Amino acid sequence: MTQVAPPALRWRAVVPASLLVLFYALPWMRWDGRQALLFDLPARRFDLFGLTLWPQDVGVLFGAVAVLTCTLVLLTTLAGRVWCGYACPQTLWSGLFRWIERSAARRLRPPALASLVKHLAWAGIALWTGITFVGLFSPIQPLVAGVWTARWSGWETFWVLFYATAAWANAGFLREQVCIDLCPYARVAPLLCDADTPQICYDACRAEPRGHRERGQGSVRQRGRGLLDPTSASDYAFRAAHPALAGPPPRFAADRLGDCLDCGACVQACPMQLDVRAGPQPDCIACGACVDACDAQMRAWQFPTGLVKLASENAVKGRPRRWLRPRALAALLSLIALLGVGLHSL
Repeated sequence: MTQVAPPALRWRAVVPASLLVLFYALPWMRWDGRQALLFDLPARRFDLFGLTLWPQDVGVLFGAVAVLTCTLVLLTTLAGRVWCGYACPQTLWSGLFRWIERSAARRLRPPALASLVKHLAWAGIALWTGITFVGLFSPIQPLVAGVWTARWSGWETFWVLFYATAAWANAGFLREQVCIDLCPYARVAPLLCDADTPQICYDACRAEPRGHRERGQGSVRQRGRGLLDPTSASDYAFRAAHPALAGPPPRFAADRLGDCLDCGACVQACPMQLDVRAGPQPDCIACGACVDACDAQMRAWQFPTGLVKLASENAVKGRPRRWLRPRALAALLSLIALLGVGLHSL
């Protein structure tokens, strides 16, 4: 019997794939006989789907950037780091390169052949990414034709190779280092969140103490063990995450274990190589990969899902949701003000 992927897993795969397709399709879209999106710097003309902007319209571009910034701040406060998890170019291309790497390793033998195919695929995608990006600033059709006729200008050649190299290095090798060390938004995002902002969290009261066990023993509720109190659960989670500080955790009989199988699936699935069980992770991009991996294990063992989930701090602690939130109100009022100024100027 064919297994169908859960809805959450399906849309988490569809959204990045759709955004990648949209990026590669953008330079090829036409509007009134012209390239729909073209930042023609030599002609000092920006074509945006029928709207033409000239140098004297630079204020419109700055206004659009300000509106998008306020929108991102508001989105982060209300929904968490959805930009990082689903729409950031680093996340999209890293996920694509990671999928190629795993597919090649799984399907090709010997490993040297898998590595060769992986790097060839990475190089091809990186080169096409560079061409596509430059195609937003130089007409895409002559640019692509220039691949075969070697008629690129010096600047076109430089920028295509520059962005191709950046895509190849960032998505293939640097990955989480880009998010942790280079991205300014990643440093600011935690400051935009509050106790009502959804984040990836671990249900330690149900999960701890973690451990391997034989199949067929049931979840904590099926066994009647019940949930741990928050203090004991946090203590077990801390001991497991920091054995050098707390010493090795005590051993428990199988019927006293929590629902965490200690399989490591959540850690293996995390693109940032984080362990959500170790407590709040400021570098977590909230992509939900660990949620899907854990839920798959829970279903395989016929345990309830949700051991790792997306929820706010207040929701986890059973506190009422706050509707008047300073960060959200400030971002919303700023966005309304910018839109008002923009509409008035038009």
